[in-house]
Amino acid sequence: MDRSGATSIIGRLEAAGGPFDAPLRYTLAVTALAAANAPQLIAEVTAHCCAELPHADAVRFVEMAREALVKMVSTIGAPRAINGAAALAEATDAAVRMALPTDSRRCGAEYQYEAMCRRGRELWRDVYGSQADRLQAQIGAWSPDLIEVIQTDLYGRLLSDCRVLDAKTTELCAICSLVPLDVPAQLKSHVRGAGLLGAASDEIAAAAAIAEAACAHAAAR
Repeated sequence: MDRSGATSIIGRLEAAGGPFDAPLRYTLAVTALAAANAPQLIAEVTAHCCAELPHADAVRFVEMAREALVKMVSTIGAPRAINGAAALAEATDAAVRMALPTDSRRCGAEYQYEAMCRRGRELWRDVYGSQADRLQAQIGAWSPDLIEVIQTDLYGRLLSDCRVLDAKTTELCAICSLVPLDVPAQLKSHVRGAGLLGAASDEIAAAAAIAEAACAHAAAR
């Protein structure tokens, strides 16, 4: 592994890290790097965290990053999430890996359709606020199946599950995942959504700065 490259990206992320502790700062970076399809840099960040952070923080980082990649299937798609998850897993050392859950949280009777639909629509309203009904109607007019999948499967089953990442942190991850994708309308909506869910302006700015630093380093490789 190129340790000079690891030092360079870690330095960029430290400079952009704002009010976040290390596990969250690097989780946000992993989200952006997955969106940029830079799994080799995810491996470098993960190796750094496993080597340099206290064990409990390293475990927390890997668990949060795994969850962020699952949730951000909603923005970056399965292929990039899979690439990111593979890099994260392969660079996680044995001691940290042994402390992680081995079974899926997303299974069993809790995933009943009505409950997922209700939970997804509640989060949709929390994220989009006064724009929620208009946006739902607009997407539904374009494709009724698309709004159903977004609200029930993505918002209901994925994004509203707050057992590892709460709603505010999930929106900060969404910001980081959208910065590399050049989708300004969606980025603007999720910046607003992060604020509605309690993120302070300095947290939103720091999340964007982390994503920009990660993208700049990925582009320079």
